[in-house]
Amino acid sequence: MRQRLKRIITDSRLLLHILNRSTGNFPKVMVYHRFAPSGVAVPHRVSADIFAWQLDTIQKDFDVISFGDCIARFLHHGFWPKGCVVLTVDDGYSDMYEWAWPELARRKMPATFFVTTRFVDGSFWLWPDQLEYALNQTDCTSCSVSIAGEQVLLSLKNESERSSAWQLFISHCIRSEENQRLSFIRQVLELLAVELPSTPPPEYCAVSWDHLREMQRGGIEIGGHTMSHPILSKISPESLDREIGTCKQILEERLGNPVRSFCYPNSGPGDINNDVIAAVDRAGYSGAVFGTDLASWDRFQTPRMGINDNCIDFVWKLYGGESLAYRTRKVK
Repeated sequence: MRQRLKRIITDSRLLLHILNRSTGNFPKVMVYHRFAPSGVAVPHRVSADIFAWQLDTIQKDFDVISFGDCIARFLHHGFWPKGCVVLTVDDGYSDMYEWAWPELARRKMPATFFVTTRFVDGSFWLWPDQLEYALNQTDCTSCSVSIAGEQVLLSLKNESERSSAWQLFISHCIRSEENQRLSFIRQVLELLAVELPSTPPPEYCAVSWDHLREMQRGGIEIGGHTMSHPILSKISPESLDREIGTCKQILEERLGNPVRSFCYPNSGPGDINNDVIAAVDRAGYSGAVFGTDLASWDRFQTPRMGINDNCIDFVWKLYGGESLAYRTRKVK
């Protein structure tokens, strides 16, 4: 029933404008992670042709601004800018430069790219990729792994089972302290008999600093996303300031521009706390994105909507359907 209603509304320009007028008091902040070539369907990625269609759809009725510009307007005027869209991309993968950046540049459209500095340096793997790589490369058809004090036997005979195992591993790592997460990943690599290359292969590699400079010159805001992508609520106070503050310093030194915007890794419940938010403020960032609570707006916890290649879902979120549904559920 809900999907049918979404289709009816998204097929009607009149209903979309009514929906947008009733929910348009806040900017639509959207988050992407990875991209693929045009016509190529890859799970958890948006292909370049779908991304181009999304950008053209946005341009019909909305202005696009960077997250830094959004926060600056809020600080200057005391209220959030209306009728605009903020495009954000997380992590720092090279496919942002390869497939999304050309579409943004063609339309002279800004976006905010949150990057992990050690990842961009080229010698560091993002930890979820380490687990995915191990599961894809192993010859094992099963493994028995200790998770939260229990021994769990997992079948790894096909892509679906390996994907399920990856989700289980990710959930466990998110709940674990930093040293426990690192130990668990080492355990998985040993159990699966997989050795990580010293640098991420093309499938998992980051943009270069030259790519970031080029995009920055073309209107892309570069924001901080820590040095090594930890769960910030799980690390020590000393590590907290290094991950957040030193990340900002490195970006400013390498790119020659002030860095105003920050993105908390993962952005799930429990991933930040008051100490983390204070560290972001202390480091000199103007604002940060976090979570999906579309009924609660704070410049250090600005909510976003995840975007995929589903066209109906995209239009629904763009014109305020997701915001309305979220607030309705929260009231109930």
